[in-house]
Amino acid sequence: MKVIGLMSGTSLDGIDAALCEISGSGPSLSAKVLDFVCTPYEPELRGRILRACSGDAQVAEIALLNVELGEVFAAAAQNLIKKHGPVDLIGSHGQTICHLPASCATLQIGEAAIIAARTGTIVVCDFRPRDLAEGGQGAPLVPYVDFTLLRSETKNRVICNIGGIANCTILPANCTLDEVRAWDTGPGNMVIDACAQELFGVPFDKNGELAAQGNPASWFYGDMGRLHPFFNRQPPKSAGREEFGAAFAAGFHRENRDPHDILAEVTWITAHSIANSLRDHGGISEGWQLILGGGGARNSTLVKMLSEELPGVEILRHEDVGIDSDAKEALAFAILAVETMNGVATSVPGVTGARKSAVLGKIVPV
Repeated sequence: MKVIGLMSGTSLDGIDAALCEISGSGPSLSAKVLDFVCTPYEPELRGRILRACSGDAQVAEIALLNVELGEVFAAAAQNLIKKHGPVDLIGSHGQTICHLPASCATLQIGEAAIIAARTGTIVVCDFRPRDLAEGGQGAPLVPYVDFTLLRSETKNRVICNIGGIANCTILPANCTLDEVRAWDTGPGNMVIDACAQELFGVPFDKNGELAAQGNPASWFYGDMGRLHPFFNRQPPKSAGREEFGAAFAAGFHRENRDPHDILAEVTWITAHSIANSLRDHGGISEGWQLILGGGGARNSTLVKMLSEELPGVEILRHEDVGIDSDAKEALAFAILAVETMNGVATSVPGVTGARKSAVLGKIVPV
């Protein structure tokens, strides 16, 4: 079946839309990305989303933003439909503006009813609340897809997506779904981008070129828990702007020091928190494969720091194993939507901490 996956992550870059051909279910599922388009958010809209994420927006603002984003998400899907023809299903993650797993609360906006109305297509949305209702973190949800598409019978693998937040999926060779482990490791590009914007007036540090000109302060090489208690928490755990948003980033970019050093420091924090988490909780060692995706995979300085932190680990990109890195997250929610329609449980209790696995998502009919 032809399915469109829609995703906008914590980096707030824009809406990823992937047109996918998906067949089968469970271990026999196969998926191929036919087309992919990223529609950047207009700066003014991105600013209003950030305001909603910060908690400064009024209820009416969020309600209106939900409608507006519904139209923007629908337009992203319509662009693919106009180009390739009708599809059978749409899976929309929406835009997270609040995620508080300790309180069983999460909120993704981008009204799915509008997407269904504009496209004439069934939409699956709101994937996270059911896992939260079962006592889980509501994240990460992509490990089911990592297991389905990237598990190897002979290779020990870690799949690491470095988006706004970084997360990893541990796939020991020939593992079962119950043996999969995954969690958020901490900030990905979120703090790096914020510091690049404040210190250099650029949206992000392209290829890590600015960070490469600086040096991290030596005091960082100690207990990461001094920076934020999240780093010392045991999995399952998930993070967002609540932990590593504007307030956390301001602690760095407001310092009166060489801005290149500051950018090098926050880049190192991302690399070290990933590597540290994999060593402490993932059992990763020499001979494993670390497969990188997300915008951070294109940051050469970050990748270099990771390779220095994890000697003997083979570092690859999603493209090296046949997956389009840019389209991966949108593809994931297309797959999750299909499994929702199939009645297949895709949450992984060993990953999220939920009491049991569950069928995720809400179905919006045409």
